[in-house]
Amino acid sequence: MSYRRKPRCSYCREEGHNRTKCPHLKKRIEERLAANPNDWWATQQMERSKPKTAADRTCSYCNQKGHTRRTCEVKKADIAYMKQYLLDGRKAVAEVCEKHPNLIGKGDMFIHHGNEWNDGEYKDFRRPFVVTSIRFGMNDTQPMVVMKALVPDANGQMRTAVIALNRVLNNDTERNYNFQIKPASKSGKPLTFSDKWLHKDIADLDKNIVFKGGKKKSEKRRQWEVYSVVDGEQRFTYESLMNGVLDG
Repeated sequence: MSYRRKPRCSYCREEGHNRTKCPHLKKRIEERLAANPNDWWATQQMERSKPKTAADRTCSYCNQKGHTRRTCEVKKADIAYMKQYLLDGRKAVAEVCEKHPNLIGKGDMFIHHGNEWNDGEYKDFRRPFVVTSIRFGMNDTQPMVVMKALVPDANGQMRTAVIALNRVLNNDTERNYNFQIKPASKSGKPLTFSDKWLHKDIADLDKNIVFKGGKKKSEKRRQWEVYSVVDGEQRFTYESLMNGVLDG
């Protein structure tokens, strides 16, 4: 059996109604306006108590008046653009990887080098990682190469790491900010991509938290990962991914 809590008025604190329908507030407003038609407080309270019309509503997604998030045309256009953006980008990734296994292949080995806290001091390490797949979704600003470690770190963890595909293609992995690696060996085996990978999450993109919206106001508005792509008319193509390689 479900239990529905009774509303409590924020003005009189009585249960059974809200502030908009509060009889005590209504009476107080009428009394003050009768005494002074220009009473600022009474005028403000009267306006506040009026039910909002569709024209008064502000969309939590685009911040424009006259509609709600559910009917927002900006959101609908963003979803359509992002669906095509991800699909075209994934097709471009597949074309690059299938045509150039010498540049990026399944099982390619890289050496992660650096230093870490181990047994009370910082020690240098060299740890091999191999390429397993490529990821490109709503949480990625660009296609990312996924790599898995072959040996555990100082804490016994088998780590997974990602690095931008364009850095791997352009042999620019050593200048990556937080994951500096050196190419070690090539497998020559092309990465393959299924139709499921190409279309993953695209059909249900409107259910993604970016479009569905979170609980906080900041999570409901149009997010950077969307407007930076849509407003900037970004596209990933075979040519754009191979740009540095072809120029070189």
